[in-house]
Amino acid sequence: MARQPFVEFAGNKRLLWIAEEWIRYAPRLAEWAMERIVNRRDVWSQYTIKNDRISVVMLPIKERRKLGTDMVTITKLERHFSGRSPAHLIGLHSISDHATCKWFAIDIDLHDESVPNADEIIEANKAATFEWAGRLRDMGMDPLVLDSNGEGGFHIWVLLDDEYPLADVYDFADQIRSDWADFGLPRKPEIFPPKRAVGPDDLPYTLRLAGRHHTRPHYTRVYNFDFADENEWLDGGDAIEAMMATRPAKLPKVKGAKKRSPNLREMPVKAKKTAPVQRPRVCLDLDGVIATYGKWRGFDHIGPPVPGAVDFARQLSEVADIIVFTARCSGDPGPEGDLPLLTTGQMRIKVIEWLEKHHFPYKDVYVGQGKPRVAAFIDDRAVSCSPQTDADAFDTALDSVYKILGRKARKR
Repeated sequence: MARQPFVEFAGNKRLLWIAEEWIRYAPRLAEWAMERIVNRRDVWSQYTIKNDRISVVMLPIKERRKLGTDMVTITKLERHFSGRSPAHLIGLHSISDHATCKWFAIDIDLHDESVPNADEIIEANKAATFEWAGRLRDMGMDPLVLDSNGEGGFHIWVLLDDEYPLADVYDFADQIRSDWADFGLPRKPEIFPPKRAVGPDDLPYTLRLAGRHHTRPHYTRVYNFDFADENEWLDGGDAIEAMMATRPAKLPKVKGAKKRSPNLREMPVKAKKTAPVQRPRVCLDLDGVIATYGKWRGFDHIGPPVPGAVDFARQLSEVADIIVFTARCSGDPGPEGDLPLLTTGQMRIKVIEWLEKHHFPYKDVYVGQGKPRVAAFIDDRAVSCSPQTDADAFDTALDSVYKILGRKARKR
């Protein structure tokens, strides 16, 4: 029998209100997370419930990972943020499949608040958390300080303005936590990314996304650096708005950080937050536009880059996110009626490998039904038709189609 949503929160009106806030914001959060948090879509961790015990597993199972059919999707992210069940919660990898990172985090945790010296550990956690967050702010970064479990555990999370090499991100995060013993912490805090280098099939542990806690009646709170007479910790919609307004930062190249006195109240004045700029997306066709295409040679064959295509794509990526769009990933037969031997997910992986081999910038390779939401389409067979602004649009479009099809021009 399925659990009722939020049965664990029964009687707690405030927590139920916060839960409703996360549900209300879930669609926006999912879009934001896909843009800023998701380093790779093909693997993630998922919480499960069996015999009323909550555990976590890595998905998809190894045998299905190369198929590309099980992915982190907007729907999966929205389900996490809605948090109707612990089994809907997920964790994400901090390392992409090409060894880069969009963010880093420090996990200053308290797993067992029942230990005799828990109060001392909590104070040490606070001191380290706000010292390290202060250093990051002094460097011009915009760290999120998250109350991760409501019992004295904290996360420091920093979004980056680009994908940076894994080794650089690891070294920087490791440097920030390097004086952990000076604060009296019982162990070195975990950082994400957790490794400086990974192999092709190496999947280090994930970090649970913000939102509902998997075992405690708690939702992520965000520290309010600007608080005066306002709340020190933001809940619900206020916390969510603060997260989505976080400014992605350039990764500094710093060899040493100046140590400051760990005083919770001596925080620098935070720069005014600005809403993140939503970059436009442009669909870019593969065959005939960036990949040389003459004669169809099967789904496995992708021609070499068209001369100038890489430079064109790089210039385009400065003003828009590139979504590569190709009929190869549609699952439809080829132009000679041949059927694809690969799944759409496997074909997507082949396209990604080709793009990365030739150093093309891209945001995603579209796999799905229907028309993706983008600002423009760039396609060698595209026909522009804007009858609302051009009285001759239909005639011009028909002439273009006749030309593409090799037909004689229409008589008017």
